[in-house]
Amino acid sequence: MKSKLTWAPFVPLALAACFFKLAQGLLPEGAVLGLSALVLDYLYMAAVGLIFIFALIFCLVDKKISAYYLPHRNIIAGLVGLLLALLLAADGAMTLLRVFGSGNVNVLSIISSVLALLSAILFIVLALNHITRNKDSRSLTLFNVMPALLCGVRMVLCFVSFTTISIRLADVSSLICYIFATLFFFNYAVALSLTKTKNAVKNCMMYGFPAVAALIPYGVYRLWFTFDSQDILNNAQPLEMLLFGLYILAVLIELSLFVKDKDSVVVIENEESLPDISDEKVEGFLASNVNEDENDMNEDTAYLETRDTEDFLYQETPIDDDPEVNEEVAKDFESFLTETAEEAPADDDRPKDYESRLDEIDKLIIEINGQSD
Repeated sequence: MKSKLTWAPFVPLALAACFFKLAQGLLPEGAVLGLSALVLDYLYMAAVGLIFIFALIFCLVDKKISAYYLPHRNIIAGLVGLLLALLLAADGAMTLLRVFGSGNVNVLSIISSVLALLSAILFIVLALNHITRNKDSRSLTLFNVMPALLCGVRMVLCFVSFTTISIRLADVSSLICYIFATLFFFNYAVALSLTKTKNAVKNCMMYGFPAVAALIPYGVYRLWFTFDSQDILNNAQPLEMLLFGLYILAVLIELSLFVKDKDSVVVIENEESLPDISDEKVEGFLASNVNEDENDMNEDTAYLETRDTEDFLYQETPIDDDPEVNEEVAKDFESFLTETAEEAPADDDRPKDYESRLDEIDKLIIEINGQSD
């Protein structure tokens, strides 16, 4: 699968992106070929962009990668997910307390805090799934998109902050980080939910590689050179971005190791419903669709009074003109019939209503016997 070849340009370009970003704080300005800190920042973003271009090319020409993926055990992703969940929960709760305590209600900040709390719950579930190798994540189909929404809201907050300061002072690199993180987590949610799509897994790799190259250097730079020792809460977002990058990197390694080609994956979309055999014949038998529990609810006395054979399994005997078969049937009836009616002979001189007058003859016989006595 050609999408895995993205690792070849990713490794050197990611190291270059780390160097260009960290050189802004490690080295004095102009030490790197006389380049300023702003130019180094642009080179850092250019390296991220090149990684995205190479990932786009390799993923577009890859026609064999499967559109579906089942998660495997990933201890590193599980541990990073647990740390990220704790940090997001603390950040969201403290931000809500700060916003409502100050009296200056900011809608975007409140939405970002709520999404951070929901994302913390999701990362706990994902971390446990990574550690315990639980592959069933379809029950959280809508909940999986929470990290993408969180990164999207923070991307909007970056845009809003740029309107109040000069573009030269704007931290454009943070915007790049949240753009790729949003795109990755959205496609990752689609891949986890096993939604019918063509490019969810490829998109995870396409946006995941530049997201890692952008997030990890940015988080390290902010924590190393702009650490706020007075208000620890201000360091939460840079640490979250670093953990986001590590989590995405662990997921990309897992995808590269275990993703399959489309020929190795069989997708069963809808199971065929069983046919209704309530009135159908099954190999010469008639079957009833009455449940066994309904039969058991009837009392024993009702069996002799109302029960017939409509709810039981019986075989239909076809009519056969074979004399031997008819003789067998006749023998069976002899044990049940005590008397058979024979046709009257041709010379019978009894009146046609002879049988209807039997009762009057009996009365007459009784009267004669009474008189004789």
